[in-house]
Amino acid sequence: MKLAAHYMRLHDQYPHAGVQHELSITLNELAEALGCSPRNAQLLLKKMQDLGWLEWTPKRGRSNRSLLSFRVPAEEIALLLAKELVERKDLRGALEQLSLSTLEGTVKESFHRWLSGYFGITSEVLGDKRLDTLRFPLTQPLQSLDPATIHFSTEAHLVHQLFDPLVRYNRLTQTIEPHLAHAWEVSADRKVWTFHLRKGVLFHHGRELTAEDVAYTFNRLQRLSEGALYSWVHQQIERVDIVDPITVSMRLTEPNELFLQFAGTNRASIVPADACEDKQESFALAPVGTGPFKLTHLDESLCMLEAFPSYFQGRAHLDRVELWHIPNLQTQDYDRTLESFQVIHNFRLPLDAPNQWEQVQQQGATCRFLTFNLLKQGPMNDPALRGLVMAALDRGKLLERLGGDAIYTADSFIRYGEGLSSPVAEPYTYEPGRLKALVKRSDYQGQRLRICTIMQYEEDALLVQALLQEAGFACEVKLLSAQAFKSEQRLHADLLLFSIMLDNDAELRLFDLYTSMQRHLEPSLKSSVAALLGQTLLEPSQSRRAELLQRVESLLTARRVLGFLYFKRLKTVYHTSVKGISQGALDWVQFKNIWFKP
Repeated sequence: MKLAAHYMRLHDQYPHAGVQHELSITLNELAEALGCSPRNAQLLLKKMQDLGWLEWTPKRGRSNRSLLSFRVPAEEIALLLAKELVERKDLRGALEQLSLSTLEGTVKESFHRWLSGYFGITSEVLGDKRLDTLRFPLTQPLQSLDPATIHFSTEAHLVHQLFDPLVRYNRLTQTIEPHLAHAWEVSADRKVWTFHLRKGVLFHHGRELTAEDVAYTFNRLQRLSEGALYSWVHQQIERVDIVDPITVSMRLTEPNELFLQFAGTNRASIVPADACEDKQESFALAPVGTGPFKLTHLDESLCMLEAFPSYFQGRAHLDRVELWHIPNLQTQDYDRTLESFQVIHNFRLPLDAPNQWEQVQQQGATCRFLTFNLLKQGPMNDPALRGLVMAALDRGKLLERLGGDAIYTADSFIRYGEGLSSPVAEPYTYEPGRLKALVKRSDYQGQRLRICTIMQYEEDALLVQALLQEAGFACEVKLLSAQAFKSEQRLHADLLLFSIMLDNDAELRLFDLYTSMQRHLEPSLKSSVAALLGQTLLEPSQSRRAELLQRVESLLTARRVLGFLYFKRLKTVYHTSVKGISQGALDWVQFKNIWFKP
């Protein structure tokens, strides 16, 4: 690899010397170009010549000039070097190599095509064992794999592979299923929940799970609860008691019929008290859990998971999963993409795809939406103007400009069942010309509206900005980090653009959203929402809770405080040789269940 780097350096010093073109040059000049002594330069040149990369004819005598000619294009060696770096798990170095050198775009394109072919499921037989590895790219870097501090769906999915909660909620059957806890009960006043842990469950570092770890996990969530998802649940935990080594009870300040669902979320995954306390903040990038996979490597380029042989629900079929961070990966044509991967997320299968490919669309979806900050004094305090803003956000235009597949117009976060009826806002759809005229005739005086969102949703915010400007509104976009968006900074904006994931935890997520929204509602509306949410927590019937949450949504839309943009469902395309992908999944395919038929 170092020799290839030396060749590239030498070639860069003489960029106009094409292949087969002879250069007249002294050994001292070559040594200076290579950044080494004349003796070492001689050794390097001989090695390059032995490999057929160049031709070097030395001439004796200090003043005599030798002859040098390149035999291999720099692009070919650069590609070789980049591939070697990838094989050494140094993707960042490979990308830097290609970006720093003066290479043509075709070389970088060739590298990315080769790189995409590096992904997918591969099998190799070593002795009497077959090792199966799944590789695929990630477009965003991983910031945390700590269940308490994750922000994005990719991180949540990986936490699902590394950790386990006490129970799991099955949204398809709407039942809570045992997991780390094999049984549980609740007191008559619905305030004390007692969990009985399975025996023999091991963490990845070899220690057995105990009630102390469960108590540590929930107490830690309380300490880290400020601004966190489901922080309202953490704050309701009055105390956690260790009954015996495998029994733990939690007393709540008030009944909460969503508590058991919360105990089954990724956020409530159980962490080991010893490892978590020792690592402190570094635990986010060096997590230890009980899950089917354990983390063995993590840097800016690569996250590597290996099967945990002692997993209490049985060993995964895969031996290793590699997730590579590839920023700005060039879009492949369909044929090339299908050649390169065996499992592809967020990809539309072409109509003429080979019969060996199948496609599943997950039931879960993300929903982009807008809310209005009623605490900020300005034009958005007028519900009529808020209606004109939503009318300007023509969802047909929005979806057309977004492009892509599996994107749908959203009218509600979720329909909880047939027969639900509640008042909704009158439709606000106008022809573009009439809409612009209505904005001119309104009380809007050209004030600049601020749209606030997180950096990951910049594209959506710019599309919203463009549609509003076309209708006659002046507006700007303010981007915040995910952490900063949880703070008071977002309350300086007029409109808040965000997204909610409607997956296994949809009921909890909606409750959390409406709890958070109360921070920027005017007092009377805030009181009405709080009352409905209070009833929801006390309601044991899931269908009745659904009705109450639907009433909250209808109240917010009728007051024109909440507006929907679009749904996006996750599609997974996979080769028929890949087995174990559920047709009814709500989110990513589960690595534990995947296996490969050669």
